[in-house]
Amino acid sequence: MADNTAFPDWAGFTPEFAAAEIARLMESSEAAVAAVERGTEPTYEDFVWKLDDSTRDLWRTWGRVAHMLSVMNSDAWRKLEEDFQPKLVAFSLRVSQSVALYERAKAVRAAMDGGDPTRVRILDKTIQGAELAGVGLKGEAKDRFNEMQTRLAKLAADFSNAVIDATAAFKYEKDGKTYTIDDANYTEAMKHCDDREVRERLCRARSTRAPENAARIDEMLKLKRECAAILGFANYAELSLATKCAPSVAAVEKMIDDLDAATVAPAEREREELAAMQPAGDGEVQPWDGAYLAEKLREKKYSYSEDELKRHFEFADVLKGLFSMVDFLFGVKVVELTGTDKPSVWHPDVRFFAVREGGRDVAHFYLDPYVRPGLKQGGAWMNDFGNRIDRLGQKPLALMVLNLKAPDENGKTFMPMREVETLFHEFGHALQCMLTRVGEEDAAGISLVEWDAVEVASQFMENWCLDDRTGIRLPEDLKAKVKASKTFRAATSCRRQLAMAKTDMVLHTSAEVADANAVKTEFFRHFGMPFVPEDIFLCGFTHIFSGGYSAGYYGYKWSEVMSADCYGAFEEADVSRDAEVKRLGAKYRDTILALGGSKNALDVFRAFRGRDPEIDALLRQQGLK
Repeated sequence: MADNTAFPDWAGFTPEFAAAEIARLMESSEAAVAAVERGTEPTYEDFVWKLDDSTRDLWRTWGRVAHMLSVMNSDAWRKLEEDFQPKLVAFSLRVSQSVALYERAKAVRAAMDGGDPTRVRILDKTIQGAELAGVGLKGEAKDRFNEMQTRLAKLAADFSNAVIDATAAFKYEKDGKTYTIDDANYTEAMKHCDDREVRERLCRARSTRAPENAARIDEMLKLKRECAAILGFANYAELSLATKCAPSVAAVEKMIDDLDAATVAPAEREREELAAMQPAGDGEVQPWDGAYLAEKLREKKYSYSEDELKRHFEFADVLKGLFSMVDFLFGVKVVELTGTDKPSVWHPDVRFFAVREGGRDVAHFYLDPYVRPGLKQGGAWMNDFGNRIDRLGQKPLALMVLNLKAPDENGKTFMPMREVETLFHEFGHALQCMLTRVGEEDAAGISLVEWDAVEVASQFMENWCLDDRTGIRLPEDLKAKVKASKTFRAATSCRRQLAMAKTDMVLHTSAEVADANAVKTEFFRHFGMPFVPEDIFLCGFTHIFSGGYSAGYYGYKWSEVMSADCYGAFEEADVSRDAEVKRLGAKYRDTILALGGSKNALDVFRAFRGRDPEIDALLRQQGLK
């Protein structure tokens, strides 16, 4: 039976309650931080633990506010964010820029030479974080830096809200059917709607969302350039990479260029193949035709339709299959808690689970599966409401958010293959959060995992979607066709990611950006990405403008090299051999999933693979080699 007092009381977490709680916690946190600043003990426990304790409740409460904004957005939550965000940014900077805390961190670090490597890494990252937060700034430079950080936080929040509003506002009706451009419905319509006029309307609407964000983009890019310059970096990308695996901007650019060269010829063949599918009389392939024609081509090449495949991927079956696969690979069981065992949740759709290893609960997580237009941000993500903390006996508490179609009249939701992969992907993130064996909260789970390596565990799990051990009922002939189609249009898909990664890097390395949309246009054309003339894709690109991926979108590909190489170990051992898969699964669980941010991500990878990452597995798995 779950101890429900250990979990947030979502029923009572109203904007009014949160406002009073944050005001109270800001006052108590300030007093607690001041006490740590006055401390003199050069010990880890007296410094790091006390500093963590001084602000943990405040940041957790604010994290829950951010969560409500993303899943139950409302004017009341936006007003709360607007009122408190500047104060919390100021408090965060006040702590990060505390010279007293910075000097204490260096003193404790100096006293720990040869000490526990996880604690040493936490202190090193604390010192680096202070320096990147401007602890060395003084006078006007410090005032200007802090002013810009406050403004950037506001711009990011407004950017995200504008995309939510624009997505919810669009509806198009034709022949008695209503079409929307939220994630769940847009993708389906663009693949399967035979009415070309409908697809065009949806494509143009999705491509022109939130034009007011253009001004925010310009301002954000200027502020980020100025922030980087104040801290002594040539550009914002260099500042971003200071905390990542990639050694330099040049290394990122080389990866993009290498993949560009490897995919340009096969992508051209894919383009010609797609063009041949265009019905006579429809002229050239337009941006609203691509997904539709690709689906028709895939059906022709592999003799199955996505609708046919979806019938085998009912959400309940897929979820059960995912949990079976995780049990087989890593020896952990996932059990849903219901009735009086289930703690409160923020929406009736939300489910709650315990993760058990060796018969005991090691973590818990929420699952919020369905789309809620106007209330819920698009996409899918994993986050946490609490990390593992051994000294407090605290277990990880994670959440996964999806945007699946709501259940039909029979209570069932059938998932496209893309959404099956997304579910496995997000649970890979959750596993790294929940199966950590690091007891120090600042390095447990995904804390301190470099941003360009944080997708390794998630992308790795996608490889197991069609494994027989999931128990998902799929006819063998259909499964063989789906596996054969895994490399379908892989070059085009890769180049789409490269287009966004290159755009992101150029926007954040240029000394000046006169027209951000022109930069996007240049690289979308170079990488062969179709778009309408009035396209303003960047205005909806929440990943880099409100989601933490600024000068970091390349991380998806950087991580993919490592995740493909991890799965390559299973391929080399033969994924059909249960004993070998279990052996490697245990090793993966003891390294990638267990070590989290206690070591550099490359060192964690080497602990599993025994060498540095190589790109061969990725190219082979995608049919590019």
